[in-house]
Amino acid sequence: MKQEYWINVKHVDNRLVIFLNGETIWDSGIVHDDPALNTFIDITSPLKDHAGHTSELIFEGFNDDYTANGDEGELNPWHFSYRVFKKTINGAGEVVGETDILNPYNEKHLSNPNTRAISNSYQIVLKSGEYKVVSNSLSQQFYK
Repeated sequence: MKQEYWINVKHVDNRLVIFLNGETIWDSGIVHDDPALNTFIDITSPLKDHAGHTSELIFEGFNDDYTANGDEGELNPWHFSYRVFKKTINGAGEVVGETDILNPYNEKHLSNPNTRAISNSYQIVLKSGEYKVVSNSLSQQFYK
């Protein structure tokens, strides 16, 4: 059986940047109006490249709001939804299972505009042939 590791980004409002071991692996750009996405990012190779060390996976979400008049007085919504999972594939190339390696994240709130809304960090290690999250730090920014 072969194992692959994936991130599924389901919602972004306003901008999400994903880093793995200091490298940007995905950047949504600025997205408004909370569209449903179904973007898949394969992180198997970057994890294997650092198999002998702890990997750090970071999700930074920004609440960017650029208005014509520059008014930052109003609260602005943000929404980020993602899932990190292991996909098990048999010898015939068929997916036989999916297992979340961390709790899926799906948060939607209001905050002041032009701020970092989330900074979620996960430490991942290879243990007994599988990657596992051994610690995390989740930070969310609401209105001031």
